[in-house]
Amino acid sequence: MAAPDETEPFVSREGRFAAAFPDTPVQESSGRSTWAGRMEAGSYELEGGGLRLRVEFHDVPKMAAAILPPQVLLDLAKDSLVEDVRASDVESAPVTLHAHPGVSLRYRHGDHPGVIEEARIFLVGARLYVTFARADEPGEKEALASRFLASFDAWEPRDAVASAVGGPGAGL
Repeated sequence: MAAPDETEPFVSREGRFAAAFPDTPVQESSGRSTWAGRMEAGSYELEGGGLRLRVEFHDVPKMAAAILPPQVLLDLAKDSLVEDVRASDVESAPVTLHAHPGVSLRYRHGDHPGVIEEARIFLVGARLYVTFARADEPGEKEALASRFLASFDAWEPRDAVASAVGGPGAGL
C-alpha cells in the first residue's frame, strides 16, 4: 500500500463521500429488491496486510424512507450488520455526522474473534453509509484504521457545492 496522504482523501462523487483510504479502494456496485422497493448499493474496500477499510452505501427505497423514522432505519441497519458479521461483545453509541444521525459500533467479528472491528452507520438523507475499520495488529495499521474512521464525510445530492469540490471532507 502507498503511504497515506493526509491532505488528499479518496473522494467518490457517485458515492457522495470522502475518506482517507491509504490507497485506491476496490469499488463494487449492486442492488436488490426489498419489500419497499429496489435498494441500490455500492462498496469501496481496501483489505490486505492485516488492515480492512470499507465504505458501503445503501440507498433507502423511497417508500421505506417515507414511512420509517430515521432511528428505525439505523436500528435495522445495525441489526443487519451484527447478524451479517456474527458479531459478539457488541458496544454501540449514538453519533452524528454534521446533523445526520448515526450509530458507532465496536465488536468482535465472527471470522476474526480475536480482533476488534469498528463500524459507523450514518443516515444522510435517504442513503445509509456504513464504514468499517479493522487492524489485525496494534501500531501503524491501528492508527490508519482510526484515521480512516475519523476522516469519513458524506453529503446529500442537493449539496451541489460540496459535490463539485469533492465534498465537505475534501482537504481533511
